[in-house]
Amino acid sequence: MKKKIKIATIALFVILFGFVSFILNETKDEVNANFDTIDEILTKLQKNDKNAGFAVSVFCRDSVLFQKGFGYSDIENKTPYTVKTQQYIASISKTTIGISLLKAQEMNLLSLDDDINKFLPFSVRNPKFPNEDITIRHLATHTSSLDYNEKVVESLYISDNDKNPLLHDFVTGYFKAKRFGEVAFTDKKPGTHFNYSNIGAGLAAYIIERTTGMSFVDFTKNHIFKPLEMKVASWFVNDSIKQSFQTKYYEPRNNSLSKVTAKGVILYPARDLSTNIIDLTKYCQAVIAKSPKLLKEESFQELLMPQLDGDVKINAIDNTGLFWMIDRNQYGVTYQLTGMNGGDNCINTMLWFDPKTELGYIFMGNTGQAEQNRVSHIWIFRSLVSLGDYYFLNKANGLSEKIAYKWHNVYSRINGLF
Repeated sequence: MKKKIKIATIALFVILFGFVSFILNETKDEVNANFDTIDEILTKLQKNDKNAGFAVSVFCRDSVLFQKGFGYSDIENKTPYTVKTQQYIASISKTTIGISLLKAQEMNLLSLDDDINKFLPFSVRNPKFPNEDITIRHLATHTSSLDYNEKVVESLYISDNDKNPLLHDFVTGYFKAKRFGEVAFTDKKPGTHFNYSNIGAGLAAYIIERTTGMSFVDFTKNHIFKPLEMKVASWFVNDSIKQSFQTKYYEPRNNSLSKVTAKGVILYPARDLSTNIIDLTKYCQAVIAKSPKLLKEESFQELLMPQLDGDVKINAIDNTGLFWMIDRNQYGVTYQLTGMNGGDNCINTMLWFDPKTELGYIFMGNTGQAEQNRVSHIWIFRSLVSLGDYYFLNKANGLSEKIAYKWHNVYSRINGLF
């Protein structure tokens, strides 16, 4: 019996030691960035065959800790990519729809749980569930049962001059006239299944236009960009203050980069916001700080809180707010952050923050994501988070605050593994 107890004790110790070693290895900071080394780390990761140019930002609610551009906005002319360089931010654009919906709700123009048909000049219902309402909240959480129809969206790339600030023509053409074929729905009941949809996002922006009586362009300008003094943010590249700051775009091909022309899309609120790292940082800081310039405290709570319960099937992310995702970021950070990614063949963007520490991280680059630069993107984002960890630990007041942060960091990373 004693021998069995001894063997069991040894086995338990080995298992425990192995588990602790695994956890320590999985949660360790492999970058160990600080303010003296971050510049060199990111310069090495830029590499012209992987990333033409990008800008990054590490910040908290009231200060910018690090912000800089790397590489080129125009490789041929050796034009540096700087903090003033402007580019599309792709699907990060959708986060403005969430804020706009809450602003419209504050103005008593709509309620998130209203049936969308209350605001539309046509009917939208899943034919497999004709008696089930599709609500605005369903649109904002990608649970409307509208099927992901990126083929339609991609077929509608247009030049900036052809883009219409009013969404009416496309939305009525798609849903009412069925100009692009039958409206695509999933076989899931509204509210039960997460299914990412650019068309659903565009429809939510159209409802903002219908309820406010102004274009989504004007609504976001009046209620987001102007209050936050986002000086270059625009849905139309031609409206940018300084055209010389517009980046060129590059697609990774065969271990090299090819310059391509980036166009907008008809459903511009889903993708087409163009800005620079300075403005985008202001925007995320305002959300972290729950700035009254944007929304009331209770509206921010609704915007960012997990919206989906255990009855909703989610296979792509951990959870979602209202057009703000809650996820273990796929760029190598295992604990949950709040934010959004964006991408295209020639665009890659990341905007995430930790609600607990209120540290935010942004990457915006003029090169699409591919196998040849995937690893560099992972290490770039890890480097930003590493710098945030360094800052937080060094500003902590005393040992107890350092231990509390370390525990939050380790616990969150461990929790993110399972």
